[in-house]
Amino acid sequence: MATQPIITRDTILKMISLLDWAYRLGVESAYETNDEGLCAEFLEKTAEPGVYGLLPDKYMIWKEWSLRLLSKARMTSWNGAMSRYIMLAGNFGATYLSCFYNVAQRFYNNGVEAYISAPNACDLSLFKSQTRLLWTSDGIKRINNRQFVDDIQLMCFELQRRDEEIWNTKTAYEAKKIALKPKQYDSFIRAVGLALAKKEN
Repeated sequence: MATQPIITRDTILKMISLLDWAYRLGVESAYETNDEGLCAEFLEKTAEPGVYGLLPDKYMIWKEWSLRLLSKARMTSWNGAMSRYIMLAGNFGATYLSCFYNVAQRFYNNGVEAYISAPNACDLSLFKSQTRLLWTSDGIKRINNRQFVDDIQLMCFELQRRDEEIWNTKTAYEAKKIALKPKQYDSFIRAVGLALAKKEN
């Protein structure tokens, strides 16, 4: 009997919903913070491996970040799939599933960056009333599941290069605390792509 994949089509759809929430929260956080300098400083800090956070000044390690994501999922229909996912992920770096934590932070940061780049480009009330939207200088744009997965995969290539530099410049003991291995990103990129493409019976 074939082993059931951890990231199924249902999992990736729930994951997209959680990442959409993170992006939208980033936009709202930047709006509420209303300080471009503070937002820029936050983006710089959380671009570093092992640093997670929420505006205005909540910085945290992966354990707290994963719990915040899990807490949000538990309040929604995403609970089953994402609770199972985070449980199976285990400690940071134990499996390729840890890639999700870095991707989720990047989606939040993208929301922050989108808002401070064009704070008056969109209607915030309209943006908050819908899902699967991007905040752009040309107004609100709708994004579909395929585009979400494309963004996830492209982010992973960027994060892979970032983390690979840590493995090349620090000891393995130091690196494993904050950076994921290139093959873990490769596995995650492949898994999310296959999961969306597969139709479940």
